[in-house]
Amino acid sequence: MSDDNVIRPTFGARRNAAPVHRTEAERTAPDSEPPPMRLFGAAAGHRVGLIRDPAAQEGDVFRIVIGPEDEEAVETVALLPAGPDAEAEAERIGFAILRALEVVEGAV
Repeated sequence: MSDDNVIRPTFGARRNAAPVHRTEAERTAPDSEPPPMRLFGAAAGHRVGLIRDPAAQEGDVFRIVIGPEDEEAVETVALLPAGPDAEAEAERIGFAILRALEVVEGAV
């Protein structure tokens, strides 16, 4: 599997992509809360986590996300279709991103 989808070259820049639109029924459904994030850790002022999002526009996916420690917002930096080995691969990518942030933090 190629790692070209892990971190976009414009990471941190404002995205121009339109937000995912859900139907009114999906927005008002009792289970319309965002999926919980499993946190891998934090470094260099950012936290890295994993979200399984079965209601994603792309279908059931694992999202590796990153966001500032002092904000609730996170951005997807990698997206993997949910499959038998996808969670392990998503964890590998998430921990690699966290380690890269730790290296950056140590250099500051």
